[in-house]
Amino acid sequence: MTRTRKQNELRATVLDQLYAKRPISRIDISKETQITPATTGSIINELIKEGLVLELGELNDESVGRKKTLLDIAPRSRYYLGFEISEKQLAIVIADNTGEIAESSIRTYQVEVTGGPSDQEIIRLIQDFLKKNSQYPISAIALGLPGHVNLSESDFIISKNPHWGQINLRTIQEAFDLPVYFANKSHCLTLAERLFSYHPTDSNFIVYHVARGIHCSYMYKGSIYSQDNYLIGEVGHTVINPEGERCPCGKHGCLQVYASESALIDKAAILYRASQTSLLKTLVEDANDIDLTSLMTAYRLGDLGSIELIHTACRYLAISISNLCQLIDSERIYLDGQIFSYPVIAEQVLAQLEQEVPLFPKQKQAEIVIIPYSKYSIARSAVSLCVYHEFLDKKGNL
Repeated sequence: MTRTRKQNELRATVLDQLYAKRPISRIDISKETQITPATTGSIINELIKEGLVLELGELNDESVGRKKTLLDIAPRSRYYLGFEISEKQLAIVIADNTGEIAESSIRTYQVEVTGGPSDQEIIRLIQDFLKKNSQYPISAIALGLPGHVNLSESDFIISKNPHWGQINLRTIQEAFDLPVYFANKSHCLTLAERLFSYHPTDSNFIVYHVARGIHCSYMYKGSIYSQDNYLIGEVGHTVINPEGERCPCGKHGCLQVYASESALIDKAAILYRASQTSLLKTLVEDANDIDLTSLMTAYRLGDLGSIELIHTACRYLAISISNLCQLIDSERIYLDGQIFSYPVIAEQVLAQLEQEVPLFPKQKQAEIVIIPYSKYSIARSAVSLCVYHEFLDKKGNL
């Protein structure tokens, strides 16, 4: 069936409401979108016939009149491949159109030791994974990147990290007969939170991602805010201590110097080498073997240097998150990253945020939500790019 451009826009609008506010009824979609009930009903019926939408049943409420029939996105109607490139791993998943992972694989490495992957290596990994899981009809491929992308300006990841210089994104695109999409990994996380999670309202929110760097992405009125301005969201390079250490970016006292994974591990390695009494020496044989888990173990054992590192990181993270609450209108702030999977860090950050004195009476407070950590979260989030471009893109951008 051939649809006009206007019909495609209406269809995308209806599906966007379904993804953002599911479960939802036909009449509520019509009210939210200002599309007539007749047109909304026709589009929904078409989507049900295609297997993209399903009816859950009538809403049980006490209102008078015809009951609302709730609708949801039908799972397993499409399958996509999501891929993550990071300094620690190359993760790959096959997931359906609701973000449910069907197959997964991961290859860990240390970028400082082995260097970054090449585009040919990534292509081979994807090809081998597709061949191994050929029972899934893959509709598209998406990669979550440790940087930004604009193929009209550069074929490579836009980043100061030299390890990504061997990855030609256009070469990856041209290696497959399927559509291949790219986006910054924080933007992927934000889009996936909107499309793959159940929310009663399509509200504004922030995803605050801590890994080797620190970045945030803002979902504003159903779209990622100012993603073409690469400076927006670089909270890791906001100054938290003007008299502090020099950051590789050239400024002094950036948040990233105190609270990123790489900074904490680097500082722990310095403690290991400089202090004869550091408990880290009892946990790993070499400073290069230190990771977040060994640092947190040293913290729990009472290692004074590790305690100072963690307390400083938590204090500065809480200040940064609090500042965002005053600068950006957000219903929720999602904290994402392995660092928040350690209860002592999550509890300290949340406790410090709760202790803050409100500036105004009855002040609106953003809800702070910690996203359960998964080593496949970025790869899974990349799948949301495929969903967006196949079903929801009305203007040709994210």
